[in-house]
Amino acid sequence: MKTPTLQKVILTAVALVASLALSAQAGRPTLSTATKTNGSRGGQRAASASQSTGHSNSWHKILFPNSTYMIDDGSAEDAIGLTSGGDIISLNEFAVIPGSETITTVSIAWGTPAFPDPSLNGLPYTVCIWSDPNGNGEPSDAVLLNTASGVVSQQGTDTFITTDIADTTISTKNFFVGFLITHNAGQFPAAFDESNPIFNRSYVAGGASGNINNLTQNDIPVAPIEGFGLFGNWMVRADAGGGGTPTPTPTPTPPPPGQLWYNGDFDGVDGLTNEQDTFASGYSHIYDDFNVGDSGGWDVNAVFSDNLASTNIIGASYEIRQGVSAGNGGTLIASGTTMTPDVTPTGRSGFGFTEFQVSIAVDVHLDAGTYWLNVTPIGPLDGGRSFDSTTSGANCVGTPCGNNDDAFLDSTLFGAVFEPVADFGSQFHDFSMGVNGQVSGGGGEITLSAKLRRNQGKRLVALSWSPANGGSINIVEDGAVVHTTADDGRAQVPVGARESHTFQVCETDTGTCSNTVTVQVPGAGAGN
Repeated sequence: MKTPTLQKVILTAVALVASLALSAQAGRPTLSTATKTNGSRGGQRAASASQSTGHSNSWHKILFPNSTYMIDDGSAEDAIGLTSGGDIISLNEFAVIPGSETITTVSIAWGTPAFPDPSLNGLPYTVCIWSDPNGNGEPSDAVLLNTASGVVSQQGTDTFITTDIADTTISTKNFFVGFLITHNAGQFPAAFDESNPIFNRSYVAGGASGNINNLTQNDIPVAPIEGFGLFGNWMVRADAGGGGTPTPTPTPTPPPPGQLWYNGDFDGVDGLTNEQDTFASGYSHIYDDFNVGDSGGWDVNAVFSDNLASTNIIGASYEIRQGVSAGNGGTLIASGTTMTPDVTPTGRSGFGFTEFQVSIAVDVHLDAGTYWLNVTPIGPLDGGRSFDSTTSGANCVGTPCGNNDDAFLDSTLFGAVFEPVADFGSQFHDFSMGVNGQVSGGGGEITLSAKLRRNQGKRLVALSWSPANGGSINIVEDGAVVHTTADDGRAQVPVGARESHTFQVCETDTGTCSNTVTVQVPGAGAGN
């Protein structure tokens, strides 16, 4: 999803002032709403307006189900038109979903059930798809890709009328879909969903003669709908052909050496705002709980979170807390900020976002107990976003394991104060994040040695370690887990000629790791 960049916040404020000032000028096109013209509906508009600054239950969403691009909830509380009539151009912005790049149909609802207007039925309209050449999600430079014609029907019923359009493949990061419709004064054709609006995703342009080829060359140059004091989203959707799906297939990966707790891989369900200084100044912090069950505690050397992100991550912050509850941040145990986090693609993605693991090196000792962790990416106010990936516990390490629904959101961006994430939707259970380090005290150090051997012409590295405490152990080669085997003190790893490899072993249950050993493998025909 996308909410305003800092630039858009400024432009929106300017546009709002301009619209208020210019609306009194004779001949200047302005927007009108069905509710303002026909009367209010018992405070519904006031409730919608409060959502522009207050809490909303949909600002966090980045979910586009079943290859349908949509940001409305299917119900139009209002409808919009030009005060003096003319051509209104309404469009929504979407991030391209991998696998769903080709648009085949566009679906639009017309009017509002609050004030049905039969005169809308039969009006012709033009469906439009635009690309976003610079990928900033703002349509001033939008390029028209395709159009199709349709006729309004079933106005005022929240029924989506589907218009076929020649297959249109989107090659840019974002795109826009919308319509142009010519209407008379007193008609309000553009259905408008005011419930839990997603801001700066719906735009408007138009005038006496609408220009869909250059959206800035209109009597009303293209601008966010919020710039006109209206808060909602157009009921315009796009459908992708080819059966693409936004749900990614998780890529199972073994835990890295020294991983003490990992809540699990992204499950493809959703993500929740976890960001600082991305689309606006401020922060959203996701906290999820973990248990330190070892009596000697943990010596933590890194903390991380997995985030679906479009912002350029230039930094990260972290906090570890105890005693967190609804409305209560508990006790801050450790915190810090770095401008040099380790940012690594996980190989997973979802909803048009790439997932990155954002890791911070720390030096923290934690006694046995329950803690809440937050690791938040920091952006450069570039209008991008970051969402902590949801998890159901796949490939988890330690406890809890993506299954206890005990996470919280603290956000200056969205007005949440350590609010249980369950308040925002049933799909928000637990979030992908973790802790690396060593168990303090218990287990002792593991000593590893390695020897190069030949067996029937093959080169093998024979590893031996002590103590061997039973259970299982990860064999780590050049920083990656290549095998998990019994913790019996010995293992063999095949290697090629003319190679140099570094080995380490790590207990899977405690995360305790050995020293590293480097083995130089000679070329073919050389001795050991």
